[in-house]
Amino acid sequence: MVKAGKKEIIESEEVVPIKAPRKGPGEKIPIVSIVGRQNVGKSTLFNSLLKKKLAITEDYPGVTRDVLSARIYQEEKGLDFYLCDTPGLDIENPDSLSQTILEAAYRQLNESDVIIFLLDKNLITAADHTLLDYLRKEYGPADKPIIYCVNKADKELDEFDLEEYYRMGLAEVLPISAIGRKNLGLLLEKIKFFLSNKPSKVWIEKISASKKKDLQPLPLAEEDYEFRLAIVGKPNSGKSSLLNAICGYERAVVSEVAGTTRDSVDTLLEFGDRRLLLTDTAGIRRHSKTAEALEFYSYQRTLKAIESSDLVIHLLDAKKGFGDFDKKITSLLQEKGKPFLIAVNKWDSIEDKTDKTFKEYKEKLYSRFPLLNEVPIITISATERLRVQKLIDLSFDLATRSHRKVSTSELNKNLKNWMSQAGRSFSAHQPPKMLYCTQVSTSPFHLILFVNHVEYFKSNLVSFLKKKLTEAYGLQGIPVRLEFRSDRK
Repeated sequence: MVKAGKKEIIESEEVVPIKAPRKGPGEKIPIVSIVGRQNVGKSTLFNSLLKKKLAITEDYPGVTRDVLSARIYQEEKGLDFYLCDTPGLDIENPDSLSQTILEAAYRQLNESDVIIFLLDKNLITAADHTLLDYLRKEYGPADKPIIYCVNKADKELDEFDLEEYYRMGLAEVLPISAIGRKNLGLLLEKIKFFLSNKPSKVWIEKISASKKKDLQPLPLAEEDYEFRLAIVGKPNSGKSSLLNAICGYERAVVSEVAGTTRDSVDTLLEFGDRRLLLTDTAGIRRHSKTAEALEFYSYQRTLKAIESSDLVIHLLDAKKGFGDFDKKITSLLQEKGKPFLIAVNKWDSIEDKTDKTFKEYKEKLYSRFPLLNEVPIITISATERLRVQKLIDLSFDLATRSHRKVSTSELNKNLKNWMSQAGRSFSAHQPPKMLYCTQVSTSPFHLILFVNHVEYFKSNLVSFLKKKLTEAYGLQGIPVRLEFRSDRK
């Protein structure tokens, strides 16, 4: 372990020791921490990331002897941060770790600017799920970016290999090999991306009173439109064509104003007496040399569009089907709790269609990704403007349904009835019992249920209750979240 105040150069033929510049007063060097359970390869990744040209290591002040740290400085690539290797956090078995080590690791997470959550391709354990739940609860994506990496991926992984990680709700997973150094360059690029975007929040908070007087408010108020609509999809799915087709249907383009971010332009569209704000995120400015980097920046663009919207159209390419990138988008929409519908574009290009073609397409889609069972799906052709108006109508309908509020008494009555219908078919030994429930948000449709024992509510019972809620209250396309609480330890 590295002790405080001591510098160490990693021995490697690739490492060229240099003098890293000192930061001025008040300047903070960002901290990137690697976390995960034991034996997933954290230390191997730590060492592999240091074995880069012009890498220098030095001790990060104030860290206990149980957290290994080093400063990575690569001037030509714009990288300068402390990389920290934390002990394995097997929260399921805390007795295996000393309290001092745990406290040091948690303190390290709190001080980190970016977290690398490392998983093992060959084994997902209960400890992985517990640690993932902890990170999600403690750190929102706006405060602390988390990069999810699957280690020991020495061979190429396809979307089926990553299926289990998507089921964990991980919208974006980076397969790496710490030993084989696979995708470590892309990992560093992601770290740089998140670190370079972090200061913007601080800058906004520090606008002086004198400068605030000079700022002009946007000529667009929230009451001018019903909802913000974003169109997302993998590259070349036809987003630009659909944008043009939608804008061709409007009675009036009221205004085009710069959005709150530098990358988007908001267009206010009017359809009869109803209005929506169409958020169009600008193209990727940086020309990436690799397909992996291109997908990463496409994902970041998609993330920004989703976060700034109230409702999303997920565009699929009819000929290419539902691919890996589409799964990431769907997981992200579920994670963010955004109402969405699916538009299958380029339907006119499908040859020899019959009355059963669309039904077979949906069945195949549902088998690949069951989460889509309760999501509205429509086939369109953006270039031919086929069913584009119907797509707009569905969007307004979804926006209306996304504000559904249900009285507490009605919710309690229906949920108890549905649980009686289920009987013990979902719980063979212990009968789950709901004491009380209440709705806390509409989009997503979020309920808190106070129950006898949280562990009695198995995943199949939760899915059953979600399905009943969706059917009863017209929540198709609206994420349903059930949060279970109990005062029992």
